[in-house]
Amino acid sequence: MRAKNLWLMPAVLAAFTLSACGGAAPPPMAMQGTADDETTLRGLADRYVAALNANDAAGLAALVTENYEVVEASGNHLMGRAAFQQMMETDIKSRQDAGMTLSVSATTEFLNWIDASHAVIGGTYAVTGVPEGAPAKGAWMAVAAKSATGEWQMMSSLGADYAAPPGGAN
Repeated sequence: MRAKNLWLMPAVLAAFTLSACGGAAPPPMAMQGTADDETTLRGLADRYVAALNANDAAGLAALVTENYEVVEASGNHLMGRAAFQQMMETDIKSRQDAGMTLSVSATTEFLNWIDASHAVIGGTYAVTGVPEGAPAKGAWMAVAAKSATGEWQMMSSLGADYAAPPGGAN
């Protein structure tokens, strides 16, 4: 009797594999934020670059959670809103001392809901005013959380500068 039913196993495994590989249906509404949440999240990059272009470290810090955490490309592990603000103040001062005026723009290319109060967002950025040879574009991604007061902030983020392949092709 058991040997008779063994033919079912490959069919069941194939069904699970096909459903896992197929286009994922959007999560149920309980697992998503509202349309207003999506609009706010898609605008988070615009708010970030507006504060960055204004050299507003406090404005940038307001966009991250109190427990913000990131590991920078240098390996520096940054924890907390205060540490993020300090890093941004140092970065802004360094640019000002060097006489650099950057202008950053960003797009939000995707938003994936984790649940109704957490999402992953990401996109691209471009920078003008960088020294010759410095990266002028890249990609970014952030995990965002909705606070108890309904405010969306970044819990963690990652920026990846574009590096042209050898030979200079874009």
